[in-house]
Amino acid sequence: MANFQFDFDQYERLLKAVAAMSKLYSDNKKPYVDSRFIEKLFVHTSKAKDFGRDDMSFDAVLLNNIGVGIKTFSVNNFIANKSEKIAEMTRYATNGLFKDLNLEKLAIKTAELRNKRVESDVNEFGIDIDKCFYHCLVRSDGQAMVHEEPYVYIDVSSIKPTDKYGNEIPNFSKYDSANPHFTDGRNQYTYSVAKNTLFKRFELSSFNNSSLIDIEIYDDIFTKVLTWFNEDSNNFITEVIDQDKFVVMPLYGYEGKEKKVFPKSGLNQWNAGGRERSFGESYILAPKAIHNKSPNFFPGKDVQFELILPNKKKVIAKMCQDGSKALMANPNTDLFSWLFRIIDGVDSISKKRLINSDPYTYDDLRLIGKDSVKVLKRSNLLYELSMLPLGSYEEFIDGSLGDIDSQKDAR
Repeated sequence: MANFQFDFDQYERLLKAVAAMSKLYSDNKKPYVDSRFIEKLFVHTSKAKDFGRDDMSFDAVLLNNIGVGIKTFSVNNFIANKSEKIAEMTRYATNGLFKDLNLEKLAIKTAELRNKRVESDVNEFGIDIDKCFYHCLVRSDGQAMVHEEPYVYIDVSSIKPTDKYGNEIPNFSKYDSANPHFTDGRNQYTYSVAKNTLFKRFELSSFNNSSLIDIEIYDDIFTKVLTWFNEDSNNFITEVIDQDKFVVMPLYGYEGKEKKVFPKSGLNQWNAGGRERSFGESYILAPKAIHNKSPNFFPGKDVQFELILPNKKKVIAKMCQDGSKALMANPNTDLFSWLFRIIDGVDSISKKRLINSDPYTYDDLRLIGKDSVKVLKRSNLLYELSMLPLGSYEEFIDGSLGDIDSQKDAR
């Protein structure tokens, strides 16, 4: 098992308790557990931070900045392999990024986009990718097992075609004219054109496995549920989310009805000219609609407050310009070096933008699947900032933002 603080005994006991109720949902001999339960179970027993309902590549982040992808699936035996979804790419397909690509180019493009998204989240949250891993709860008849293996980038330069069984073949179109199957020498992948989904094969005979966990499934589960309810009918918790405590701000403006990152303002203020500019001289837009929807959410203009980033760094920020229509940091580089790394991947790429006068565009945001930020108010003069997926600002303004789960890509 992975080397981190993890109460496996408690994990096993809670798993057995919930899996015992499988017949509430299924007549299968394989124990039924909801994927969200496994996410919460891992978080509870590892003291990780829960990202299971955020639009993020990892379901949890351990205290030492290790990202974890959490899966649960069933198999016929525990030495099999199973392909599971690791990235959903409907938005890229809808935007035409895969149009007219042959199978080889499609394999490369989907791998690059998956890497780009993971890299963006690694930089946003300060995650150590070299220590990241998948945590899989694998289920079979009457038993379960925890399987863990590394969570890594796809080595695009080493991609080679395979058949659907993982055997290398001379070219992509030899056995399958619809979906590219490929390997990077470390893992096996398949991109499903019909589902716009990238799958990874999990090899259960490799890496780290727990001992088998025996699961007893109650046949008389309805009787037991009634008994539990009668013993204590007050153990129901209603969670209320106060949406007045956060706002969503766009990283773009509009030109007519088209979303646009303007070349000389907002994220690109460093490109404005008129005087000597330094890279990172930028601001996040705070449109009038935000102030109308959430008046007095921010302190007054030029009043400094603390802003906590997802990588746990604190920056000093304030609202600027007439009508408090801009959020800026002091110094600006404290905020925007973090933000630009999320978009570009590495600092060297970002810094070349100033030299080459290469401003950010909305396509840069579309590629990482994030075009807005959420600002959460923790207390007076203390806020938290995080990234949100495409379209979140409009959904916040019209009141339809709701549960981030509905927007979440599979990892």
